[in-house]
Amino acid sequence: MGRVSMARVLRVIAPIVGAGLVLLVGAGSSAAAPKSHAASYEVVMGVPGIPPVFLGVRPYIAWNRGFYEKFLGKTADIRIQDFTTGTDAMRAVQNGQIDLAWAPTPTVMAAMASGANLVAIEGMDTIDWRIGSIDPSISSCQSLKGQTIGVDTVGGARYNALIGMLSKCGLGINDVKTVNFPGAAGMNAQIAGQLQVNVDHIDEVQQIEAAGKKVTIPVKLTDVDPYQHYDMLVTTKDKLAQNRALYVNVIKGDIAATAWMYDPKNLDAAAKTGQITGDSLPVSKSALTHYLGIKWWNVNASGLTVQRITRTLGEYLKLGAIPAGGNTLTYKTMTDTSLWKDAWAAVGKQYGVPKARIAAVSTANT
Repeated sequence: MGRVSMARVLRVIAPIVGAGLVLLVGAGSSAAAPKSHAASYEVVMGVPGIPPVFLGVRPYIAWNRGFYEKFLGKTADIRIQDFTTGTDAMRAVQNGQIDLAWAPTPTVMAAMASGANLVAIEGMDTIDWRIGSIDPSISSCQSLKGQTIGVDTVGGARYNALIGMLSKCGLGINDVKTVNFPGAAGMNAQIAGQLQVNVDHIDEVQQIEAAGKKVTIPVKLTDVDPYQHYDMLVTTKDKLAQNRALYVNVIKGDIAATAWMYDPKNLDAAAKTGQITGDSLPVSKSALTHYLGIKWWNVNASGLTVQRITRTLGEYLKLGAIPAGGNTLTYKTMTDTSLWKDAWAAVGKQYGVPKARIAAVSTANT
């Protein structure tokens, strides 16, 4: 947001204390990197994790392969900024620091219930959260009682997912101890043997096992309810009114990037971009194949399925993760799918993913 005189697309990673580390995106694919237009407006998109979690792979592919540039043209630059958590990215949107953020659905709903002027314009329907344990004695939901479990932050994606998963066996958040390990920090702590139990993504479990640690899964969020909603691309209603056309073009970039990712000839290149998460190339490739198979990133759809969103709202209201103000929220007050519809009308014919291609990689969400 605001005026810029830098390259058309710039990846900025927030400071890592004591590290001074900046990671490069998309090794081996710089030929497709965007050009500099010095546009008068900069769209800033926040993604969770430093380094980013696997959700961020698609935005970086859209950047690296020039899809955002193609549709934004000279009207705007775009910058992707990594935040410690999706909650932090969402708050930056609320505070007017950035335009857009990928943030966890229950966290967004809790903010909306407290009066946040947010709206979701795109989403990711499919959940993949699981509790990973490197202690073989912690192998069931009930055995989690009294354990220390890694999450991102109170009210964050992993924290709320933990609340949901504990409900499988009648436990609550007060029955466990939580410790903050945002992004890949929990995975790395498990690899180092410093943390026994963490709320993980599937690629993180694969990376831990690739490092030689056996991971047991006491419970997955899909065990509780496979139809919860995962994540939302949010902005403020004020920003939406000002920049609607720009955000439609950002969604066009996402649609085109998704089509590119589903093309099997691009799997190796996409997996290389996936290494921005800290995953090895084999793990990145395996995880990418799985995520495409469960339609984790929205494909040929807005990713804002009404049944999943209203179901998630109701369940987290009951669990206390969303305050009582959430009772006034409706699908229409939380979302605006018109941007995705406009983007799809413009580019869907060119970038729609054939059903046969989706079916070829389809897999169970396990």
